[in-house]
Amino acid sequence: MSTSSSTVGQSITDRLKKTVFRFDTSDTGELRGFQRKMFGERVWQVDDAYNRWLFDEVPDRDADGPQVWVCKRQGRIVGQQCGIPFRLKARDREIPASWANSLMVLPEWRMRGAFTPLAEAQLDSRPLAMAIHISDSAYKAYSKAGWIDIGALPAYVFPLDTRRCLEASSLQGRMRTIGAIAGPALHGARIGGHLLSRATGARFEEIGRFDGRADAIWRRASPHYPLIALRDLTHLRWRYDAIPCASDYRRFILTRGGEPLGYVVLRRETWRKEPCLAIVDYLCEPKWLWVLLSHTLRIAATERATALICRTLNTRAERTFLAMGMMKVPDRVGFPVRVMAHAGPDAGIDRDEFADRGNWLLTMGDGDASFLMHNTLPETAGLQPEGVAVQG
Repeated sequence: MSTSSSTVGQSITDRLKKTVFRFDTSDTGELRGFQRKMFGERVWQVDDAYNRWLFDEVPDRDADGPQVWVCKRQGRIVGQQCGIPFRLKARDREIPASWANSLMVLPEWRMRGAFTPLAEAQLDSRPLAMAIHISDSAYKAYSKAGWIDIGALPAYVFPLDTRRCLEASSLQGRMRTIGAIAGPALHGARIGGHLLSRATGARFEEIGRFDGRADAIWRRASPHYPLIALRDLTHLRWRYDAIPCASDYRRFILTRGGEPLGYVVLRRETWRKEPCLAIVDYLCEPKWLWVLLSHTLRIAATERATALICRTLNTRAERTFLAMGMMKVPDRVGFPVRVMAHAGPDAGIDRDEFADRGNWLLTMGDGDASFLMHNTLPETAGLQPEGVAVQG
C-alpha cells in the first residue's frame, strides 16, 4: 500500500512539474498582463526596463536564460516564480546562489498545486537559494519546507534632529525625556567621529559610478566576513549604476593616500513624513567602519536629514554603531526584513554555520529588499521610482 501511495504521489508531482516552464519571450505580453493583475499598474515588476535590468542584464545569468518561471494551466499563465542569480562567498569558496523573488499565483489557482513546482524550479536552478524581506505567510511556508532561518536585519537609527524624530515617533513620557537628554550626547558622538576621521587622513569622495577601486575594496574587506554576497565591480555597476533609477543612489568611496578603503551607497527616504538618509549598502574592513560612518553622518547632516538609517546584519559592527550613538530598533517595530536560506545537496554548507548570524554581512542592497521599499513608479516619463518610505 505504501509503495502504491508513493508511486501515485510521485506521479502527481511529476505532472505538476510539467506545468512549469522557464520564461520564453513569446510569453512576454501574457506575463505582463498577469503581473499587472497581481501587482498593479505602476510598480517595477511590470516595467520592461526593470525586467531587462533585473533578469537579462544581471551578472552570472543562467545559460538557460533569465530566472523567470511560469506555471500554465488550461493554456494560460496562472503563476510565476523569479530568481536573482548571484554568488555567495562562503569563506574561501564561492557558491552559485539565487535570491527568491516574486512568487505569485492567481487566487483561483491557489491550493491547486501551483506554488510547489514553481518554488522548486527556482530551488533546482542553483545549489543555494535565499530570500529576503519575507512576508509572514512566506516565512511560515519556508520554515515548514526546512529553510534555514538567519533572522531579521537589525535597523540602526542616528537621530540627527532628536526633536523631529521624537515628534514623528510613538515615544511617550519617560522615553521622550530620555530622548531629549540623548540629543547632546548624540551630537558629541558625531563630532568625535568627525575629528577621528580627520586624524586618520582619510578622504571621502562622491563618485558618479563605481570604478576599479571597488575590486580593491572587495579584496581587502571580504576576508573579514565569512558569508557575504559578491560585491565586486561587475556587481556594483549592475546593481547601482545600471538600474533604471540609478539617480536615486549616491555613491561614496573612502580612501587614504589614494588607497581604497571602503564604499557606501546612500538613498533619500521618508519616515513618517520626515526626510531621512538611508545606507543601502556599504563595505570596508571593520576597523574603518567608524571613519566611514562619521563621513556618512556628515553628509546626512549637510542634507538636513532628520535621521540616518541603516538596516544591516553585521554583528562585528554592532558595537561601532552603538558607540557612535546609533540606536538599535527592535525587530517588532515595522516590517522585519527577514532572511532565510535553502541549501541543496550540492551546496556543501554547514547549517549551523549559515544559521550563525555572526558569520554574515547583509544589507538592503542584497536581493530585492530595497526594491520592495520603493515599489511605486511615478506617473512622469522615465519611470524612475519616487522617494521610498520606511515602514515602522
